[in-house]
Amino acid sequence: MAYPAYITIELVRQEIQDRTPADNSIDCDLFFSDEEILHAMDRAAAKYNGMSPLGIDVVDPRRLPANTDVFMDAVLASLYKSATHKLARNIMTWQTGDSSVDLEKTRMEMFSALQKQAEAAWKEAGRERKMEINRNLAWGYF
Repeated sequence: MAYPAYITIELVRQEIQDRTPADNSIDCDLFFSDEEILHAMDRAAAKYNGMSPLGIDVVDPRRLPANTDVFMDAVLASLYKSATHKLARNIMTWQTGDSSVDLEKTRMEMFSALQKQAEAAWKEAGRERKMEINRNLAWGYF
């Protein structure tokens, strides 16, 4: 199987291991819907396109290049941020006997940490990508 040129829903699902309900033993379902992934792709493109320098390397949300981690990390950051918001609405403590668990809070904290990591990675790499393209355009190497 050839690696796709552009990020797809399936590629995102593979990256985050949200391919089938079996990947999510807690939810017994996919964690993210296709619509949520498409929205994350829209947000990733919008954020990248709004990054300085403006007008350099404008990307289409349905044609995010898959040959760099910039766009996958941006999509993941958006998904993890969305997941954090979703889980925050449902925080409750489960108690049985002497044990209690804040399952949603624990998951929310993990998604929040993943979001921060992906956000930092894509912003740095995206900025460097745009600066490199800008330098190449200025010096005629692009």
